[in-house]
Amino acid sequence: MKVKKILLATFIFIFAISTNAFAHTHLGSSSPKDGQVVTEELREITLNFEGKIEQGSKFELSNTQGQSIPIENISIDKGKMTGNLANPLENGEYLVNWNIIGADGHPIEGEFSFTVNISGSETPAEPSNETEQSMQEEAINEHEHEQTDEQLASEETEETKESQLPSYLIPTIIIVLIMVIIGAFFGLRRKK
Repeated sequence: MKVKKILLATFIFIFAISTNAFAHTHLGSSSPKDGQVVTEELREITLNFEGKIEQGSKFELSNTQGQSIPIENISIDKGKMTGNLANPLENGEYLVNWNIIGADGHPIEGEFSFTVNISGSETPAEPSNETEQSMQEEAINEHEHEQTDEQLASEETEETKESQLPSYLIPTIIIVLIMVIIGAFFGLRRKK
């Protein structure tokens, strides 16, 4: 009877550990929500994840034309990532692409979209040549800045990969050890 209790406790312990080891951090909620129609001025985007996320996690915002919208002051606090908008968003559809590093070191990405529809706000008219040229210059500068950010993130990810064991390794070792313990237990029991 005592042996059965020990085996049961061991299996429960292993199940709890292996479930945590295989778990990944997912987006729990966001503000604005996926598919939401925002009817008031939006100055901040918040993403709440189901687990802790690491520094180096980020998100980007773009409109339906693929133009990147600047995000300022992205802050990370445990499982919450917040970014402020430089300017209020105009009416239209927007896409948020997020890229995080979970507490287990795995990079995870995803996206969601929302629509801004503030009454009394008009969609901007076609830009003039000067405005279009300055927007192109700004887009080029942003692209160069994004490439630098991507290079830094890539280097951080490589360093993280080098310093961490694969997530399946620990549960595999635990399972093998339990099999050995069970085998030894039944081996000793047969000798009696």
